[in-house]
Amino acid sequence: MHRRPPVLSKAPRVRWLVLCAALSTSVLADGAGQGGSRVPVAASLEPSGFATVLDAPPLPYADAPPASDREQLDPATALRRELAANPPEDARRAAMALDSRLAAAEGHHYIGMRIVRDPAPRFAFHFASDAAATLARHSGDPRFVAREGGRPAEELQPFTEAWNARFAPYRLGVGQMDAFNGVVRFTMEVDEATFRAIAEAQGWQLPAAVVLVFTPPPAPTALPSAIAPLVRLLPRHDRVPAATTLASLSGRVILRDGCFRLTGQGGGGESPLVMFDRDVALVVDEAGYLALQARGSDRPPARVGERMTWAGPRGIDARDAGLQALRAACGAGPVVSVGTPASAHHARVRPWVIDALAQARGMTRQQAWDALRRCWALADAARQDAHALPGLPARCDVPSAYL
Repeated sequence: MHRRPPVLSKAPRVRWLVLCAALSTSVLADGAGQGGSRVPVAASLEPSGFATVLDAPPLPYADAPPASDREQLDPATALRRELAANPPEDARRAAMALDSRLAAAEGHHYIGMRIVRDPAPRFAFHFASDAAATLARHSGDPRFVAREGGRPAEELQPFTEAWNARFAPYRLGVGQMDAFNGVVRFTMEVDEATFRAIAEAQGWQLPAAVVLVFTPPPAPTALPSAIAPLVRLLPRHDRVPAATTLASLSGRVILRDGCFRLTGQGGGGESPLVMFDRDVALVVDEAGYLALQARGSDRPPARVGERMTWAGPRGIDARDAGLQALRAACGAGPVVSVGTPASAHHARVRPWVIDALAQARGMTRQQAWDALRRCWALADAARQDAHALPGLPARCDVPSAYL
């Protein structure tokens, strides 16, 4: 969905330009823009009637520390727990040897080996049928358990290849074999209604071996009507992203004449246009700033104009309807996907770090939170990352590992 500037006759257009010029000279939470919309804080109106936001301060930290999250562990503790959750090394070596013998002796009747926790961790060996008796013929080790059910990978491979090939032209999702449960499981990049419409048009009938896991439908209120006239469109992908390993990237997402762009990447040249994930919404926060909100997130929304972080780099498919809409509304030029961006200011807030600092230094959680905020304020004033600012740990008396 995108909006074009209104077509006005010459006389009304003069009056419209005068109104826009007056509004663009000040930051008005109570002003009225195109179509009677309110002008957010830090926004100005262009002659086109669309808004520009080039900079915005992040939402300030709360005075009180965020609630402790005991489920979020520091890396060292997480590693210790992970090691304790797996069988011991001697059991692993014995299980690997037995796995090789079973694969050679039982053929397709043997499905494979995996770790189960019921509740103690141990190795389970899966067979298509007669599991207990089959395992007993090869091993009496009490550390091992038999499991029945599943389907050999060789039998699932044709389903994987055939349905991946059918789904690929429509960018529906990618399937992976789950031999232990005897299915090919597709993590879908569309909701069920979108898939059903395509499947009906193509006459597809899914076999029982193909299981689909759908994403929820898109959010219906991604662009509220009160602010929709200020932007040419909210450029979003038409599919949810596939699971991939990505790096952490950063930059400032701005709004220029109704089009979202990315700055702060270096290299000069034109600021590229941006696209967001399918479920990102544009909102006005409590202080009146335009902000980007991720559905289901409990983090503060990232204000348009502040520094943000996101997972990337991400490719953009030329068939994406969101890309085509972006081109129609904002023209040619490079496009960068920023996915679901988060406020860089708030992304560094980790409750478990506050807990660890308080414990290590004999502080209260409030004292630890205050110390971290002092460090971050010094780094922000120097326009540097807290880890890159020389002497910062000594100046605010917080070890660099906690920053």
